[in-house]
Amino acid sequence: MLLTVVYIIKDFTNENKQIKIVFTGSTLERTVLYQRILKTYYSLFSKEFKISTLSENEGEIEEVPFNENYKGNYLAFFVKRII
Repeated sequence: MLLTVVYIIKDFTNENKQIKIVFTGSTLERTVLYQRILKTYYSLFSKEFKISTLSENEGEIEEVPFNENYKGNYLAFFVKRII
């Protein structure tokens, strides 16, 4: 099922290159799962997409580049096709 979502994102962003897609899990566990998937396939995804995240740092929530070595949990993810 997740592979289907990846193909949909690829097709959609190929037609709409300026769009940034945001996603998060419906539960903390699902968000952590998405983070693991992004971490595992980062070298592949980063060839086509700029990936960033929402992260909490000292009480501030900010958008930061995805870091595959980050040990904490991200709140949400953004993907935008590299033009």
